[in-house]
Amino acid sequence: MTQGALLDLVCGPASPLAETFQRYRLVAHLGSGGQADVYRAVRVCGGVTSAPMTVKVFRVDPRRPIADELRSWDKGDAALMDLNNRGVPGICRRADGFYGPPPHRPGERPAPGDAVPYQVYDYLHGINLREYVAQRSGSAPGARRLNAVSVLKTLAVVLQHLHHPQETGATPVLHMDIKPSNLMVLATGEVRLIDFTGARYHREEEITQIAYTPESGGPEAFGGVKHLGPAYDVHGYGAVAYFLVTGAYPRVDGRSDQQGQRHQDASPPPWNVLRRHPLLEGLPALRDHLHAPLADRPGDRPETRELQGWLAGLADLVRRAGLPDVGCDWHEPDNAETGRAVGRARPSVTGTETDAYQRIERLERELVALRAATSGVTSFYQPAPPTAVAPPVSAPPVSAPPVSGAPVSPGSVAVNSAGVPQMRGRAKVITRPAPEPTGMMDVDPVEPQRYRPERGERARTLKVGWELTGTGAFIAFICWGLWALDSDGSLTGPFFAFLVVLAVAVGVFALTRLLGRLVLEQRLGRVRRTAKGAHAVTGLFLTLAGIAYLREVGWFMSFYGWLKGIVW
Repeated sequence: MTQGALLDLVCGPASPLAETFQRYRLVAHLGSGGQADVYRAVRVCGGVTSAPMTVKVFRVDPRRPIADELRSWDKGDAALMDLNNRGVPGICRRADGFYGPPPHRPGERPAPGDAVPYQVYDYLHGINLREYVAQRSGSAPGARRLNAVSVLKTLAVVLQHLHHPQETGATPVLHMDIKPSNLMVLATGEVRLIDFTGARYHREEEITQIAYTPESGGPEAFGGVKHLGPAYDVHGYGAVAYFLVTGAYPRVDGRSDQQGQRHQDASPPPWNVLRRHPLLEGLPALRDHLHAPLADRPGDRPETRELQGWLAGLADLVRRAGLPDVGCDWHEPDNAETGRAVGRARPSVTGTETDAYQRIERLERELVALRAATSGVTSFYQPAPPTAVAPPVSAPPVSAPPVSGAPVSPGSVAVNSAGVPQMRGRAKVITRPAPEPTGMMDVDPVEPQRYRPERGERARTLKVGWELTGTGAFIAFICWGLWALDSDGSLTGPFFAFLVVLAVAVGVFALTRLLGRLVLEQRLGRVRRTAKGAHAVTGLFLTLAGIAYLREVGWFMSFYGWLKGIVW
């Protein structure tokens, strides 16, 4: 899927309520990683759309058991939720998490299949640190630039909170994937640490999977859980610092030299080795200082509490080295920079308004215009047919999410300090006619949509509980066999008699399902996700039929009478 592509998809948690499957509306595709796809979205409730959100849709690896995949996701989700509750600064905020079917078109039932994990976060307006440095976003003359010292100071504070929690009894957390692409640079100049998918509580039994990025990960990942600790995140911190200084990652494939030539006769370790950067080879003091948190042995790295002191030494060495500009400043930030409030600063840090973000904004404007051009207000659950859609028309730029199916109302567009029109953060509510007064508070009379499973889903439902019918059929077959062997003459008659019993059992199953549909689904509005009740009734019928056959076996009844006389 193309980054920034226009979308109109919905998703939500699995639930008997039809509307929950469309809780979030996905507006634009922001990017994809090794484990998930990320979308810009809005929360929808009763025709009202929220401020922008970030929805992360995880992909299940078919090579691993589904239980292991979901358990792994749940561990990272639990750690992030706990960190949010502790009030850890400088990290993304988790707003929601659930299991649900894959994204689908509005108004349609999702395709049957296994649910996938979702995470919902605050929408962070900006770009990641890797893109910021790679594009030299802050190198324009007179531009307001990102402060590298402030970035690393924020990250050091985050790691301090993760590894040494202030709350009594709180368990330390390892992020396990600290790298430039997991730091978001906001328009305010602040940074946020994101992607806690691989995060784990620092307990050996919790870490069953280790996140390892070859260009920035520590070698102890290959030594197993016992070698993993806070120093693993410190190595990632060193990788971010190395990237801010040189514009390159600190580790390269050990099977090749710095020019990419392969060494066939070498026996390199399985992990990547430290890069020999030509920029640092002429500055041994800076090189050695920068390599300290990147040491192969975790015990040779600075501790988390020592990172801010190490950063002060790094900033001084970089300022005196006169290195090439990578778009960041290394002066000591003042209180105004370090204590900046969350929100958009004026002017914003140069480079956060990327082409990718502008494409997303343009596509959202087209979506608003497209819906405004349709006939009136289109219902969220009953979208207009494709033939009713008119060609896109021009619309004023907006940065807030579009109201689902509603045109842009006059007077809802404001102009920011940069002269760019923006939609105000105000949701549009679809008005309904007021009910007649009855002297009592009325509940909204809108009848909820009933759950209507797909044909394939019904077939899977019928299989759930089959073991009950199978057990009854096995008992009936054994008892019928004893009766058939005890009877004289041909087996043709007993065989057809058993077929009649099986046909009656099929009828009992169908009748039970029909009664369940009439009573449970249509009268009580309940959802049947199994057929255990019908299978239990059918299994009981077959068992009773088997007992009836057994009562016709002379020698068995004689044995039963003798045994009953002994017991009683």
